[in-house]
Amino acid sequence: MDIEKAIKIVKEYGRILKEQPIKNVQGRLMSLLPYDKDTIKEAIKAELIYAGTAESREEKMISTLKLAFLQLASFLPDNEVVPEFNVDDALDSEDVCHNYYKYLYRSEKVSTHILEQTSELVEELDGFCQDNGL
Repeated sequence: MDIEKAIKIVKEYGRILKEQPIKNVQGRLMSLLPYDKDTIKEAIKAELIYAGTAESREEKMISTLKLAFLQLASFLPDNEVVPEFNVDDALDSEDVCHNYYKYLYRSEKVSTHILEQTSELVEELDGFCQDNGL
């Protein structure tokens, strides 16, 4: 991927990260992504090489790109993202206790999934950085 295209993709993805900061571990809507995850990963890798081989190596940019790479794990299919818990809706339900328990259970499942995905991304990123002297 050429660097101009990579910069464009990473910039658009970065805008989503700023507009939709992760406030919890229930996930982010995948439909928010401007490109598919693999395209974003390749763009980040291209920009990492560019930033890492620049005459004045940009450490803060490298760290920012690495974090953005790992945050891809938080983007899930829209139907898997756990919506924020609404106390008023729970209190209006017939079974507030089970309602809250279901929310926590779904949150735990999603959190575990994100953790597993992040672990895989860490391995991929570490290998990429080692292979490219970053």
